[in-house]
Amino acid sequence: MSGIDIIFSTSEPREVEFEFKGQKVIVKVKEMGWSEKNKILSRCFTYSSDGKASFDFDQYNKEMLKKLVLGIKVGESDVPSGEINEIFFARLNPTFGGMLQRLVPQAFEEMSSDFFAKG
Repeated sequence: MSGIDIIFSTSEPREVEFEFKGQKVIVKVKEMGWSEKNKILSRCFTYSSDGKASFDFDQYNKEMLKKLVLGIKVGESDVPSGEINEIFFARLNPTFGGMLQRLVPQAFEEMSSDFFAKG
């Protein structure tokens, strides 16, 4: 990839390999565009009647994984993307869930106090 293409998300999926309980787990993921991430972020905010905002990290992680993960393969077993839903997350082993969570981009990036000074 060169030229202007470097600033765009790639449409090519990639495979990420984990080892879990002695077995190889292959997770097929796609890259997410900036706008799509922002839409998910927006849906995860709620506002109270007194104007206070709260952010639902659980919802954020699940919505991101639904979009990012195209499938999961463990041995001869497959979980297609259409089965990555609320039931899947409810049944998910917490340790493996934490492994999947590493695929999710940070919701908020830290900005140093000199961010605007650097431009």
